[in-house]
Amino acid sequence: MSSIDQLFGNNTTQNESITNLFQKPNSIEKNVIIKQDDDLEGKYFAKLAKEEEKEEDEKETVPQSNAQSAKQIDLKQDEIDKAQRTLFIGNVPNEVITSRDIYKHFKKMFTPKDPESKITIQSIRFRSISFDEALPRKVAFAKQSFHKDRHSVNAYIVYSSKDGLNDIINKYNGHIFEKRHLRVDSVTHPAPHDKQRSIFVGNLDFEEDEESLWNHFSKSGDIEYVRIVRDSKTNMGKGFAYVQFKQLESINKALLLNEKPMKSINSNKNRKLRISRCKNIKPKYNNESGSNSFNTLNEQQKTKFGRAKKVLNKSDRATLGKELTIEGIRAEKNVKAKAGSMLKKRKQRSKDGRVTKRSIAFKKKQAEKKK
Repeated sequence: MSSIDQLFGNNTTQNESITNLFQKPNSIEKNVIIKQDDDLEGKYFAKLAKEEEKEEDEKETVPQSNAQSAKQIDLKQDEIDKAQRTLFIGNVPNEVITSRDIYKHFKKMFTPKDPESKITIQSIRFRSISFDEALPRKVAFAKQSFHKDRHSVNAYIVYSSKDGLNDIINKYNGHIFEKRHLRVDSVTHPAPHDKQRSIFVGNLDFEEDEESLWNHFSKSGDIEYVRIVRDSKTNMGKGFAYVQFKQLESINKALLLNEKPMKSINSNKNRKLRISRCKNIKPKYNNESGSNSFNTLNEQQKTKFGRAKKVLNKSDRATLGKELTIEGIRAEKNVKAKAGSMLKKRKQRSKDGRVTKRSIAFKKKQAEKKK
């Protein structure tokens, strides 16, 4: 045996045990792994318990002020801003749709004449059109099959700014255009209805025209506006109207025409009108219609909500107050909904579910072990 063998020894069994130590797991390590596998279920329930405690703590915490919500109540602010720049023109002759010259004259008349003014007309829309055939409105409009006994339509002119619109209203309200008296008014701030200067006119023909009322009551005094109440689908009259005068003294003269026939411009029918003083009937508005969270709005939002219901059309009112998803903003977790925010609450875990029962049983075992 060499000196090297004497120094280090020649125990092969010892070397094998060293190599086996790195190649095969020790029996002690096996027991540790087995014990760790047996405790997986305990770790799972411990994790559930921590999550429940974390959820309770987060419910008690106050949300941050800079947290953003991905959803909010749609109050149609853009449509309201557009309505403030819009004028309503009633009793417009329907030739403005069929004749290009009359349309150009109509547009030129409502274009601001001041060269320094930057107000321009963005769009002109025509509404309250009656058709002869029972076709889709777009098809009937393309065929121009207008009702023979309905000679007027309504127009909406959208301007680039709301400045100076009052001057246009004062200038052209009651103005005669193509032998018809125009009614010009603001969409958002219409002329108030004054019952002391107004009369109720009944027993009208369903196909009666506003111009007949203008001609009949103009002898009593200066008229501010004439409004025949019409059906929203057929645009035909319902048999009654309202006439508002500029002066209070004109009412007594108009009441003298009660039960006297009126000459119609559309036919030779002379119907006796039923005229009486007008009474204001306050409409009943349901503040919670269109929104399930009306009570969560602040005073400014409630004001916008009420204004939008009067200004917007039927399609926009249908979506008023509904949830609106904001593009580019992600909903943050566990942020309480503010006024005007409609974050949905997280679905609560079932109290009788399997996971809840096992979690309760695990907590009881942990409590017993501590005792």
